[in-house]
Amino acid sequence: MVDDIVRAGQAEEDRRPAPDMWSLLHGLGTDDPQSVTRGLSYLWDAFLEYPNVFEPAVPAVRYVLALLDRKAGGDTVIRSPDGRLRPLRGHLLTWLSRVADAVGDVRVREFVELAGFSPLESATSTWRAVRQLRPQMYEAAAAFLDDPHPGVRQEAITVAVVLVRDPALAVHRRHIAAAARVFLDTCTDPMCRRWAAEAFDEIRPSRP
Repeated sequence: MVDDIVRAGQAEEDRRPAPDMWSLLHGLGTDDPQSVTRGLSYLWDAFLEYPNVFEPAVPAVRYVLALLDRKAGGDTVIRSPDGRLRPLRGHLLTWLSRVADAVGDVRVREFVELAGFSPLESATSTWRAVRQLRPQMYEAAAAFLDDPHPGVRQEAITVAVVLVRDPALAVHRRHIAAAARVFLDTCTDPMCRRWAAEAFDEIRPSRP
């Protein structure tokens, strides 16, 4: 899968991947905390640059989904580029939420305003390809809604909230609202409670 990301990066005309791209991304799947941290730092900003989503983001999503499936990193806590302490799976979920948000309807409208055309115009666009992976992204997030680490649960809810904005995934809104409600009811940290309340308010079932 890392090879697919590197090939996609090499195929881009206007951008060149880092010379050590393969080793950096491969490090995410190792047991070495330093390699994992370096790989995460590279993953964080290599494939998104507002308002653009670059072609390697598609195989990168597949790679992250595979890492989540095997719970890469175990329970070792590492620091993300934005300073949060989480097991790797929590940081990977955060990255998925950023990617999901980057191809959402709001970002499409902003892209059109900036560029004068839609990133969805082409049937082979990167945006479309990432959007097609949203069901798998949701399944990955849902698998961590009951994770023993509260930070991972928070990130799972975060990405799920973004994904259920998609009408095709709206059927899951009630389930994610319930998870956000449980998180809110059991959390004692004021900032996390504020976040959980906002997440719940966005997707809670409509009142009759």
